Amino acid sequence: MSTAAPRTAGPDHLWSVDEHLDDILATVRPLEPIELHLLDAQGCVLVEDITVPVSLPPFDNSSMDGYAVRVADVAGASEQYPAALEVVGDVAAGQADLLHVGPGQAARIMTGAPLPPGAETVVPVEWTDGGLG
Repeated sequence: MSTAAPRTAGPDHLWSVDEHLDDILATVRPLEPIELHLLDAQGCVLVEDITVPVSLPPFDNSSMDGYAVRVADVAGASEQYPAALEVVGDVAAGQADLLHVGPGQAARIMTGAPLPPGAETVVPVEWTDGGLG
C-alpha cells in the first residue's frame, strides 16, 4: 500500500487499477466499532465472528426442495447426459424415520428436511425433470 499523497490524473497519465487502489487505501481508514441494539443493527456488519456451542439444526438439512443423492451418482451429469436414479421415497421437514439412499437411488426432499443416510448432497428440483423423463 502506498502512503503517498493522493495523485491527480492528467492528460499524459492513465491510472492503473493498482494505482487507484493504492490511492483509495491511502485515503480511507477503518471505522471505530460501535455497540447497537440488535433491532438497530440492520445493514451493519460485525467487527468479529461469533460462534455458538451447538449446531442448529443438529443435523445436516436441505436448503431447497430437490432430490437427496450420492455425489458419485450425479458426478458428470448434465442436460445432455442426465443421471437416471430410482426415487425411493420422500423426506419431509421434521421427519424422524429416514429412509436410506443407496447407489443409484434418490429421495425427494423438502426444504429443511434432514439429509437421509447415504445421501451427500441435494440436486435442486429445478435441475431435474421431476421424474417425468
